[in-house]
Order: sequence, then C-alpha cells, then structure tokens
Amino acid sequence: MLKSPLMLASLTVLALAVPAAAQDQTRTRTHEGPQTSGIQITTVNPETGTATRDRVVTNLNTGGTASSSAVRQRTETGSTVSVVQTGPQGRSRSLEGERTRTEDGSTFTGTATGRGGETYGLAGSRSRDGQGNSQASQSVTNSAGETLASRQRLSTRGDGQVSNTVTRTRADGIARPPRVRRPRG
Repeated sequence: MLKSPLMLASLTVLALAVPAAAQDQTRTRTHEGPQTSGIQITTVNPETGTATRDRVVTNLNTGGTASSSAVRQRTETGSTVSVVQTGPQGRSRSLEGERTRTEDGSTFTGTATGRGGETYGLAGSRSRDGQGNSQASQSVTNSAGETLASRQRLSTRGDGQVSNTVTRTRADGIARPPRVRRPRG
C-alpha cells in the first residue's frame, strides 16, 4: 500500500485528535482520620463539559457509611446539575436544577427532595453591572409554593467604598434552608 505524505498527515491528525477529544481527567482523594475514612473521585471531561464527583465516607466507630454522587453537565446556555446524598441510615436527599447564563449574570431553577420525601422549589439569580455593583438572590419554596427561606444581597460601589446589604427571611420553624453542594471542575 502506498502512503502519500498527505495520507500520513491525515492519519497523524486523526490519531492525535481522537484520544484528546474524549480525555477524562480524574482526581482521587482519600482521607484516613481517627474516626472516619473516605474517598472522593472527581472526573472532568473538558470536551463534553461533564463533571462528576462521587464521595463515600465511613464512620470507623459505627461502620455507618454516607455517600454522595453529583453530576454537572455544560449546556449551550449554562449547565445542569444533579446531586444525590445518602446518609448512614439509608435515607437520601437530592437536588436537580439548571443554571442559565444571562447578559449580566445567571439564573438558577431547580427542585430538591428531602430525606423525608418532602419537595422544595429552588430559585436564584445573580448579576453584575459594569461599575462593579452586583446582586444575588436565592429562595426555597415548599410544594404549596410558600417561601420557606430567602436571601437577597446587594453590593454597591461608590467613592472608593463598598456597601453590602443582605436581607434574609425564614418561615417559622425553619432552621436553615436545604443545601446541597454541586461539583466543580
């Protein structure tokens, strides 16, 4: 078979491009402490825009295990996230949502399910103008649409000073809003 320089160049480009296109970057972290041991595996694929994080922690005294699994997927307009956490008693909670980029920031909408099966609506936004002023807001609602907790932050800059105003509201009986960490990468 004859191999022309053009054919060799084409084959070389294909050979180099295929592995790079689907290259996952994986980090493994372990922890061995006096009371717990754990492992966290984070995998990021810059080409597909996918990031996953799996974590397992074991209590060495009781043998109880807690785990979490999170996936973030880049989209054309932002990203989606899905997180499931399971405690030592086997009860799980989850979060799913979508972040959408806007002209001056982003918005987030999603749902969360608590360990008791209760569902929550999640919403948030953040923006920044060209002068360094910014705002952020988050809210958690129950299945009836009632606001359980909200937070508003406004930062303004002027005359060399930064002014931050934070307003929080919580419904009676709510200690803190449900929260789940998302994977980074």
